[in-house]
Amino acid sequence: MKKVIQLCADDFGQDPLINEAVFTLFYQQRLSATSVLIDGPHVASSVFALQTAHNDGLEVGLHFNLTLAFPQAALQNIKPLHQWILLSQLGLLNPVEIEKAFHCQLTKFEDTYGFLPDYIDGHQHVHQFPGLGKIIVSEILKHYSSRSLPWIRNTLRPINTHNIPQVSKAIVLELLGGKSFYALLNTTNIPTNSGFLGVYGFNMENETSYRKMMHAWLINAQSQTLIMCHPAAKLVNDDAIGSQRPFEFNYLSSNAFQEDLDMHQLTISKIKSSVEQ
Repeated sequence: MKKVIQLCADDFGQDPLINEAVFTLFYQQRLSATSVLIDGPHVASSVFALQTAHNDGLEVGLHFNLTLAFPQAALQNIKPLHQWILLSQLGLLNPVEIEKAFHCQLTKFEDTYGFLPDYIDGHQHVHQFPGLGKIIVSEILKHYSSRSLPWIRNTLRPINTHNIPQVSKAIVLELLGGKSFYALLNTTNIPTNSGFLGVYGFNMENETSYRKMMHAWLINAQSQTLIMCHPAAKLVNDDAIGSQRPFEFNYLSSNAFQEDLDMHQLTISKIKSSVEQ
């Protein structure tokens, strides 16, 4: 029997080529979820298409953003990632500012699509940093009923993983709040994924090297593991990882990816129906 895993594409709304990749992969049944940068400049142009995909089974989440500035977006409270790390580790966050930013993005998401996010995560994983995570969980419990809670991404590796390439970045995520945030989700009975993979330095030479990376993740994937990806149909200009995105898309949309899923007895499906309760 095949194990069910989830594949989530981050950064929807940032660029039309990212949006295009999300729709292509979803309708190829290679993608189960996408995380929306709700202040992104290319959200409005794809509202109906994303609503349609959501009705067709795509999970759509809020990619809570505190590090990527967008023109004309209100209450962004944007700071470089290293500043958020420092402030959270030292306990110097301003809770009121974070609450306002999260509430603004959550409200804008609902106003835009007509439904609340199926799940919550964070751009550059800010949602799990100490202090930030507690604020987000508190806001979630205010906005959702107990019977319709979203799942929230945690960044812990699956249990008993081995030979994961570039694992140091995954370990850093766990140390920056991943472990304590997972404990918080369990304490508050908020659903979450069972293991997280897809973390690397965005330094692949081509789609073949990305395939080798994915192969290691697929070996370590367990039932209900979430794998993160950042595809785009072509190179995205003015984007720190823009050159990597086509490598991911070309592989994920290829027959080779389906062959790799079949080899490891894996299938991609929605997380909301199968996450830990």
